[in-house]
Amino acid sequence: MTNGGGDVRGRDGHSRPSPISRARPLWLDHAHTDVETLRQPGAVALVGVGPDGRAEGLAVLNELGRALATAPVSVTEVGLAGAAAGTWQELLGRLKGRPLLYDLEALCWEPWLFLDVRRFLLLLARQVGVIALWPGRVGEGVATFSASGRRDHVRVELAGMSVLRPVPTRFPDEVPFEIERAPR
Repeated sequence: MTNGGGDVRGRDGHSRPSPISRARPLWLDHAHTDVETLRQPGAVALVGVGPDGRAEGLAVLNELGRALATAPVSVTEVGLAGAAAGTWQELLGRLKGRPLLYDLEALCWEPWLFLDVRRFLLLLARQVGVIALWPGRVGEGVATFSASGRRDHVRVELAGMSVLRPVPTRFPDEVPFEIERAPR
């Protein structure tokens, strides 16, 4: 079942990006340079939407998937499929070549992999840029997940990363996001 945000609800009730359409999005004519910059090796961008914006964030990932001809993937599903990834290196290998990510919550949970989320995303982006839907708040130079003092609290400095903010569109040639670049 789809909703207006371009995503599909799975049997578990969670939103997922809809299957990738092969049609090149019209908005790409206006954002080709930006998208190519996001694809560069070493580039990491977080889609920041706030606590109620998962559908909007998935819609942005879905649109980027159309532009890049690749489907967004769930870090949780990839990491826990079959036998759960036992190390962050194994998870890194499973995600290699998959530049569009969502369900990053799994990277924050302890005691699963005990990894540095920022370092993990930078390592994953070594060959091709990574764009990930952040599961918490993004702003003022940091991305956070959960509340300070909790075991699953994560704070990521955004220095050198980009932040994509979904924007409403009325026409297919309007770019569905704005880019904020954090200083290095």
